[in-house]
Amino acid sequence: MGDDSEWLKLPVDQKCEHKLWKARLSGYEEALKIFQKIKDEKSPEWSKFLGLIKKFVTDSNAVVQLKGLEAALVYVENAHVAGKTTGEVVSGVVSKVFNQPKARAKELGIEICLMYIEIEKGEAVQEELLKGLDNKNPKIIVACIETLRKALSEFGSKIILLKPIIKVLPKLFESREKAVRDEAKLIAVEIYRWIRDALRPPLQNINSVQLKELEEEWVKLPTGVPRPSRFLRSQQELEAKLEQQQSAGGDAEGVVDDGDEVPQIDAYELLEAVEILSKLPKDFYDKIEAKKWQERKEALEAVEVLVKNPKLEAGDYADLVKALKKVVGKDTNVMLVALAAKCLTGLAVGLRKKFGQYAGHVVPTILEKFKEKKPQVVQALQEAIDAIFLTTTLQNISEDILAVMDNKNPTIKQQTSLFIARSFRHCTASTLPKSLLKPFCAALLKHINDSAPEVRDAAFEALGTALKVVGEKAVNPFLADVDKLKLDKIKECSEKVELIHGKKAGVATDKKEFKPVPGRTAASGAAGDKDTKDIAAPKPGPLKKAPATKTGGPPKKGKPTAPGGAGSAGTKSKKGLETKEIVEPELSIEVCEEKASAVLPPTCIQLLDSSNWKERLACMEEFQKAVELMDQTEMPCQALVRMLAKKPGWKETNFQVMQMKLHIVALIAQKGNFSKTSAQIVLDALVDKIGDVKCGNNAKEAMTAIAEACMLPWTAEQVVSMAFSQKNPKNQSETLNWLSNAIKEFGFSG
Repeated sequence: MGDDSEWLKLPVDQKCEHKLWKARLSGYEEALKIFQKIKDEKSPEWSKFLGLIKKFVTDSNAVVQLKGLEAALVYVENAHVAGKTTGEVVSGVVSKVFNQPKARAKELGIEICLMYIEIEKGEAVQEELLKGLDNKNPKIIVACIETLRKALSEFGSKIILLKPIIKVLPKLFESREKAVRDEAKLIAVEIYRWIRDALRPPLQNINSVQLKELEEEWVKLPTGVPRPSRFLRSQQELEAKLEQQQSAGGDAEGVVDDGDEVPQIDAYELLEAVEILSKLPKDFYDKIEAKKWQERKEALEAVEVLVKNPKLEAGDYADLVKALKKVVGKDTNVMLVALAAKCLTGLAVGLRKKFGQYAGHVVPTILEKFKEKKPQVVQALQEAIDAIFLTTTLQNISEDILAVMDNKNPTIKQQTSLFIARSFRHCTASTLPKSLLKPFCAALLKHINDSAPEVRDAAFEALGTALKVVGEKAVNPFLADVDKLKLDKIKECSEKVELIHGKKAGVATDKKEFKPVPGRTAASGAAGDKDTKDIAAPKPGPLKKAPATKTGGPPKKGKPTAPGGAGSAGTKSKKGLETKEIVEPELSIEVCEEKASAVLPPTCIQLLDSSNWKERLACMEEFQKAVELMDQTEMPCQALVRMLAKKPGWKETNFQVMQMKLHIVALIAQKGNFSKTSAQIVLDALVDKIGDVKCGNNAKEAMTAIAEACMLPWTAEQVVSMAFSQKNPKNQSETLNWLSNAIKEFGFSG
């Protein structure tokens, strides 16, 4: 027994290393008292324990370890030399504390990690915690994720590096352990709170159920800007100010200088680059030159799949770009031209600035290919050249653009001017200097006198954008010889422009078909030009002039009353649409095709009239997805329903395809600014299908959506008239059944 008490005479540091647990417990208790008494963080007393702190946290005795963790926490908080122990101590916490059954041990371990972050050792802590995620013990993995989550919640995304955490998230979501998946979900929600939608691309491939659960949690998050609740030692003064202002009743705004806004994190930076050159088919360069278009298509489709990776690894893409450029410039098959353009878009988006070296080689080819008028080709070319522009500068490609401006083809001139306008929106006064502005203005001034109205309007838009970017003082010297009427037109265009910098980060809404403002608001990138023809169209603006006597073509059957009768429909108790009836002129099929191709995938347009019902079904599925993702302001309702009416249209023989068509009509009516003109296009077909056993319910769903958009009295008049102009009693009875239910739902006021 005497030997057992010998340790009582030992100094504290030796007790802490003793083989007897009682000795170590006593040593840790004494060390804790010493740490609490030391007032000077630079006291030499701290250094005596420098090599012992890891032992404090890794003690094999659970009871002793708790006391050691308490002492270690005080040491890290107060000792100026504590930072030197970061790696070994946090590693010990991960391996020997996070696996303990006692909750208190885990709490102290997490607090120690957070304290190391506070004393500005965040990177070392994060490195050890990320290593812990590879541990085989799920308890350790869960604790590491929880610690990272708490660190992010308290210190914010400027202190905690998000990219390495996001990189391992998909792997965590695949874990067999539910506890790990649940903790991964919690940290994903916390990360989303700080960076919002930048988190979506890295998680796009996780399990759809998990993604849906995340979406539900993300929606619940407050929309306000998150702020850190804990600060580094170097920010302690800032923290004091924050607390002082909060205690004074303020909301602490303006105290955290840089923290007032969510850090602008680019989702691209969070992604891992993918190497694709070695994955090209071995016979790609042979197939791309093949005489059969089907073989060339196979080669391009292989590339298209590869370039869908959002971030591509740098490499020598010269041969691939050259092959794609040749297809764009010389292939006679417009479908392949569009496909090659999409591949170039993918390369430009995936490589970003690394693609810039190839920009000058492909820009002239793309601009000259705008002679092709097929909407799907034009859209693909627009998206390609817009994506390529973002990889380079206007200065670098200015000569190539100006050379094409003298082309005699009006479509090429129009699209080049529109591209210039979109490019200007990305510029600032400093990136659009006088030396660059002068040649562009000279070329555009020639176009405002062009015989083709679409060329003139596009040039006006480009000049108006330049005016918005650099101001009148810089542009006026180049407009000295322009008459007042044209000057006013340029200024009018300038007022509608929304620039990319300083605005809504390029998320401008460009398609405002149902607003009573002529022209359109400028937007960024490829999306900014999907309705370019609207500029050339003869002032779609005067909606107030649209007569009530012509809200679309007459129905194929029956004699429904003129839409003017809708005025007597009374007020409608749904969604506030009653206050302003949506009126639009009937559009030609060409205009509808163009508007639809701007918002639908090219393959969707191509497969509408496929002879294979499976392809038509796939087309409808793509159509539905596109409609579901559209905003109300950008949905060209009339164009979309006319596309659905295209051959085989409402004579579709496959019931699955027809069911989807009818469901899409309902979606368009619910989500878009649906007019009576659009309704007239589809109502006759709905009445024709309402008695169908398999499609009747979908037809009724669409009718109800139209009644909500266009008011029930008007819709009822149309469908009853159409039904009783037929000889099909089933359709007549089902129409009356629908009307009976609609009256119950809407009420007599409609």
